[in-house]
Amino acid sequence: MRGLFLFHLVLTLAGFCSMAQNPAGKNGLAEKKISRKIIRSITTSEADTTINQKSEQAFMPYQGRIIRKIIVQKIGFERSIYDTAKRKIVNDVTRIANSLHTNTRVQVIKDNLFFKEKKPLDPYKLADNERHLRDLDFILDATILVRPVRRSRDSVDVIVITRDVFSLGGSFTPSSTDRYRVGLYDANLAGMGQRIEVNALYDADRDPTIGTQILYAKNSVAGTFINATASYTELNNGASLGLENENALFLRLDRPLVSPYTRMAGGVEFSHNWSVNVFNKTEADFRNYQYGIRDLWVGYNIGVKNRTKNRNRHFVAIRSFHQRFTKQPQQSVEQTNPLYNNQSFVLGEVSFFNQNFYKTRYIYGFGRTEDVPYGQQLTLLAGSVKQLGRDRPYLGAELVKSLVRKNGDFNSFTLSAGGFYFNKQVEDVVLLANASLFSRIIDMNRFKLRHSVSITYSTILNQTIVLPLRINSEFGLRRFNADSLLGNKRIGIHAESVLFTPLTILGFRFAPMLFADMAMIAPQRQNLFRQQAYFGLGTGLRTRNENLVFGTIELRLYYFPVVTEDLSHFRVTLSSNLQVKYSSGFVKKPSFIRYN
Repeated sequence: MRGLFLFHLVLTLAGFCSMAQNPAGKNGLAEKKISRKIIRSITTSEADTTINQKSEQAFMPYQGRIIRKIIVQKIGFERSIYDTAKRKIVNDVTRIANSLHTNTRVQVIKDNLFFKEKKPLDPYKLADNERHLRDLDFILDATILVRPVRRSRDSVDVIVITRDVFSLGGSFTPSSTDRYRVGLYDANLAGMGQRIEVNALYDADRDPTIGTQILYAKNSVAGTFINATASYTELNNGASLGLENENALFLRLDRPLVSPYTRMAGGVEFSHNWSVNVFNKTEADFRNYQYGIRDLWVGYNIGVKNRTKNRNRHFVAIRSFHQRFTKQPQQSVEQTNPLYNNQSFVLGEVSFFNQNFYKTRYIYGFGRTEDVPYGQQLTLLAGSVKQLGRDRPYLGAELVKSLVRKNGDFNSFTLSAGGFYFNKQVEDVVLLANASLFSRIIDMNRFKLRHSVSITYSTILNQTIVLPLRINSEFGLRRFNADSLLGNKRIGIHAESVLFTPLTILGFRFAPMLFADMAMIAPQRQNLFRQQAYFGLGTGLRTRNENLVFGTIELRLYYFPVVTEDLSHFRVTLSSNLQVKYSSGFVKKPSFIRYN
């Protein structure tokens, strides 16, 4: 705990001091170029208010006007998103902090823009672009402003204003006194939207005791919106489809559907993965295996030329996946385990979606602008899977409905179903239903309170090959590591209240929380509601410095009134570098219904 505090204290001091000063002539936003009103739009204490505004609303008066010029400007670290006061702290630490950070280059921002000069302004496209910029991990916040051109009735200038985070970061996650993980990274190396990251795990029970990972990633390569990632890891965080500690070498290219106006999306991943006996298991117990993965998908968005207000889209995609073992475990019990046998599938998808966004604050962040989706999506899936000597057709469907109520509540509902057909019968049918609610923010002077609750029901019918439901799941009872509690029916309920406080220490803000979980799980042919109910009760604390690149730090204290397998009634978890945010993607690659 002391090490975690000291480590983040050093980074915080650097981040705090880097906020204090930034050479206005070189990197700052020149007030002589842009009015104080524009600066205030992103730097005022508005971040301590709550908003619920349609993201396209500010751009509607300029719909159809011609974009004469695109101006990219950056707000320096000398300004806080929480207040308008300028901090003039000039000392050696400040100069060192400024020298460590390189502002995002203008071309990198332009590589992430959807709109162009000499084209009509589309309010929805600008709103989507503003959200996309905020999603970049090296950007703290972004806003797009439109200014009419003098002596012109049909032309406007578009001003893109961004605020960087301090790109150097780190993490320290202890599991016990003799097992912890550390990481160092630069999320915006040379201001080019590229990430270099080094992670290490120390575990006294390992041989060798230290495992490492190195990762390189590049955002929007050459303005194509293709994100590239390459990594070598010994930390069991590659594909890691088996149950042993795995090393991996992988390359991933991914082009998400960043906007309903984007035509193409897709991705490719190649990886080589192998188990390593770092815990010195006996030959009889250690599963020695190697496998490779080739995963490719491509999708096309139909309807990009729809009228401005028509956000209805049809998205078609196909995915080809191959997992091939070059070495399989020798244990006889694993010969029929789907985890250690070749698998390949071809899966097609048709999605019908209409999605917009509200801008708000204080969901997961501590005052930064967050984007909440609303709309609906229906996804239909069909394909064929080869596994364990079976060639089985697959059909699936998922319906998602999200809405923002007038009182500020956010609701989301999901219904999913998918299953296989083999030997004239339906098998491995997964059904999942979820409902979640984020309450409106409750203002209590300078404190802000938000409640959330979710309930999920899952079941597997005629289970044959797929793995059973686990109680230890985000859809069940989190952090309850009871390996024997498996089944084919499960219900999980999660409720949480988070209090955002005005307390700030060295740029870190704090949010204590209370939470309660309940889950029940039943084996096949048993009544779910006659099973033992398991509970998780607890409290915790989140903290984050929004000006630094590393994510939220979260401490949780769990109490489980009823346990099994000699588990402890209490558990303490400390997680650092959490990248939590409200889910806001348009579509995803074709995938089977997820239930664990």
